[in-house]
Amino acid sequence: MAIRLSRREMLAQAAGVAATAVVSGGSNGEASQASGPVGGVRAFRIDIPRARIDRIMARVRDVEWPDAPDDPDSWAYGASLPVMQDLVRHWTSAYDWRARQARMNQLPQFMARVEDYDIHFVHVRGSGPNPRPIIFSHGWPNTFLEFAKVVDPLAHPEAHGGRVEDAFSVVVPSLPGYAFSSKPRRPIGAPTTARLWDTLMTGVLGYRDYIAQGGDLGFTISREIGYQAANCRAVHLNHLLGIGAPSITDEEKKAETTRANWTRDEGAYMAIQRTKPLTISYAMSTSPVGVAAWILEKVRAWSGLQNGDPWSVYTKDEVLDNIMLFIVTNTYGTGAWYYAASRTEPPSPPRGRLEKPTGFAAYPAHVSSVGMWPRSYAERNYNVVWWSTPPAGGHFPADEVPALFVDDIRAFNRHLRSLNI
Repeated sequence: MAIRLSRREMLAQAAGVAATAVVSGGSNGEASQASGPVGGVRAFRIDIPRARIDRIMARVRDVEWPDAPDDPDSWAYGASLPVMQDLVRHWTSAYDWRARQARMNQLPQFMARVEDYDIHFVHVRGSGPNPRPIIFSHGWPNTFLEFAKVVDPLAHPEAHGGRVEDAFSVVVPSLPGYAFSSKPRRPIGAPTTARLWDTLMTGVLGYRDYIAQGGDLGFTISREIGYQAANCRAVHLNHLLGIGAPSITDEEKKAETTRANWTRDEGAYMAIQRTKPLTISYAMSTSPVGVAAWILEKVRAWSGLQNGDPWSVYTKDEVLDNIMLFIVTNTYGTGAWYYAASRTEPPSPPRGRLEKPTGFAAYPAHVSSVGMWPRSYAERNYNVVWWSTPPAGGHFPADEVPALFVDDIRAFNRHLRSLNI
């Protein structure tokens, strides 16, 4: 993961200017809160205490394995026992947290106070005279690392065989309750997060306008930004659910049926995280292997894999990096709270059609696994200016097929500029 910092960012981090403080992990593995002015940006580095890692790894080694049903499909009843045992062998014998933490820290990371939250985010200013600002919102069960592979190619295309005219200034925040952002006191959802992200982009970072991008939870957040934020010029989504308007055509009704079947067969995680997230959090807070199983099963189910093999797309270290960020910060529970937000956040007003210029990317394994409403639905309910069908990829395209993802984001931006947007 080669990450280039702008000269300004390198100087700021090296000099440790007055508004900047390097933040290390506290004794409980969470980011300690650096004091500073409201809205002040502070440099951030991940530094989890060794004692915290040692305690986690002791629990991994002490795992008590469950009995698995006798079935030729080892994934039929949940996370495969042999695959999990193989992952734990790698975790305890080959995975090196210190090396992986250093790799994560190649991403320029910062903290800023936004309303009542300390927001952790990656920020790289793009090359050239006019990079387009863009904010990426990750989903569940993921973290800011979902976009780690695409940050530098988007910010510095000329270093990756592209044109400097295609550069973006890239912002990737951690959702409240995820990784190193503040944990909310109660579940919050897309409306609050959208407001925070707009303040981060305009009030903290000073961008006059920007694009919002996301899938999964990032779909609902980016869509909400499109409704709320005057400074958001366009929205790009790699997910589309039938939210707020009926399905009309046969193709749309088929998508609705497919989604209903998926919810019945694959949506148990969503039901418990929406209704009783605290109950399952007791188990997840004490069992690192439980967190790993819960996350890996979904990553496998929603990705575009070869013969269902998660290691055909991801390395074990990459999957463990994401899992470890939930564990070292003890944020499985507060991450799951997003599904319960409808119980605590005021309902959004009736929205109608999103008139903000919107692009969609329909990745094939996402359409076939999680489900996605067709273009006809999008065009009735969004101002669709871009619709693409990349040849590969699933629910996590920036991580699965980063080159295709980068190409699509660049092409979308070029199209916006052709429309004077």
